[in-house]
Amino acid sequence: MKMKRMTTAVLTVALAASVAACSNNNSNEEPTSTDGNAGATNSANTTKAPSAVTLKGMLFGDEPQDMSLVLDEFEKRTKDTLNTKLDIQWNPIADHKQKVKLMMTAGESVDFVFDADFQNLKELIPQGAYAQLDKYFNNDDYPGLKAAFTPEFIEMNKRYDDHLYTIPFTQYFYDIPVIYIRKDLREKLGFSEPISSYEELQQFYDKVLASEDGITPLAVKGNGGFQEVLAPEREELDTVRPVNLGGIVYFVHLSDDLKTVQDVVAFGDPAEEWAKLPAPFDTMKSAFAQYDKWAEWSKYLEKDVLSQKDQKAYFMSGKAASYYGTLSSYAADKKKLQDTIAGSDLEFFVFKEKIRNMEPHAISTNYKANNSLAIPVSSKNIDRTMKFFDWIFQSRENHDLFEYGIPGKHWEPVGENKLKLLDDSKNYTFPGYEFTWNPTMIRMPEDLDETAQKYLEYSAKADTYYSAVLAKFAFDTSNVKGEFANIQSKADPFIQTLKAGQVKDWEGDAVKLNKDLQGLGLDKIRNEIKTQVQAYLDGGGK
Repeated sequence: MKMKRMTTAVLTVALAASVAACSNNNSNEEPTSTDGNAGATNSANTTKAPSAVTLKGMLFGDEPQDMSLVLDEFEKRTKDTLNTKLDIQWNPIADHKQKVKLMMTAGESVDFVFDADFQNLKELIPQGAYAQLDKYFNNDDYPGLKAAFTPEFIEMNKRYDDHLYTIPFTQYFYDIPVIYIRKDLREKLGFSEPISSYEELQQFYDKVLASEDGITPLAVKGNGGFQEVLAPEREELDTVRPVNLGGIVYFVHLSDDLKTVQDVVAFGDPAEEWAKLPAPFDTMKSAFAQYDKWAEWSKYLEKDVLSQKDQKAYFMSGKAASYYGTLSSYAADKKKLQDTIAGSDLEFFVFKEKIRNMEPHAISTNYKANNSLAIPVSSKNIDRTMKFFDWIFQSRENHDLFEYGIPGKHWEPVGENKLKLLDDSKNYTFPGYEFTWNPTMIRMPEDLDETAQKYLEYSAKADTYYSAVLAKFAFDTSNVKGEFANIQSKADPFIQTLKAGQVKDWEGDAVKLNKDLQGLGLDKIRNEIKTQVQAYLDGGGK
């Protein structure tokens, strides 16, 4: 396998900042006042505050209990500079995608929304729903954004038309997926050492089923299912690259010199189409080897798994022995579990072997942020909104107020780059991935155990990553908007049940689905993929 090592500056800059524990010694960072009253402009201390404005936003999840206290503190700090208030609507996780789409259709007034490729970005950007944000970055009038978002990072997060439509949020270029396990339950059931393999994990789950009435072995979200659990870890082929659009996976077959698109094979295509691809992609069963495993392991999920909207809450209530999550939330989740269930403790199993062994070049990435905010073009406050986000990144004090809460109440700093969560932190659990994440401002918990710290440091190393062929290709839905929407609507229910292991004869059902999708424009999308990938290659893309 040819590994494309990143040679641009962004990973070196961003990840080095993480490894160096994100100190304040950033030569690009603008000076800020000692009380955290960072100004909206470079001349904030000498110019009159702008007129009052209330910025309306839409995020997803549960509003932190103490959110109002943080907003009050923000307004107090910035009344003479930003003169801005925030009015945030918090949507249920399962409803956010549709609510944003309806809001944009209705033309409702809103100044910022969480959106991402797994939400509505791929559809709404080509429709012209979101404002271009290029001019706000690498701009001395926005020193916070300039310091926190390098030109290389911004370049990597531009869309197909070479423009930026989002504020990209990330701490690391990959949040390591893990299965969180009740350590106390693992020890109770006779497993003296932490789980270190799928075989041991399955033995643990069988023991839970046999001896722990009322406890589900594994909690997953209904619309996410197993996700990456049990996915085959095999050497990638440069000549066969997956493109996931609307839940349907298309395999793009390239010539050996990687210059020509030969075929595009879609999920559910006839066997003779798969036979055109090299092994292990020459049959649908070998291409998606995890699907049989998901069906087998579905016995470890709750019976009504498809209706589960919050697997973490289900686990925290004591109803599950483990749950699917990512490493970044480990410290907060451990504290929450210990506060909720007396005598409990949390540990994690890194289920991807190469990552578990912390091997170099184990993680494929396109160096794009998975999470972001977008600014609707209909907003009357685009500049003021960007001034607010510039303020967030002008100092650690500003950033940490929203990410961690009020110092001395919810948390306290430990040194330059760590923090201690206080008892009131349970009242302020803020989704930083929707609002504040940035590689230059990461804090690690002071009591983070050595194993977790090593994995976080591993995920911050440049040589942990590589860029696969077509990793940076971005599909433009403009020419197939209707077909894309119709296929996604038809495929979504089946894909959700498939990911939750609820489909035994998945091959037969996939073929039936494919035939239905033919009438909705599957081949038109297939041809559009072929055309766009070829244009990408002809333009020098890799």
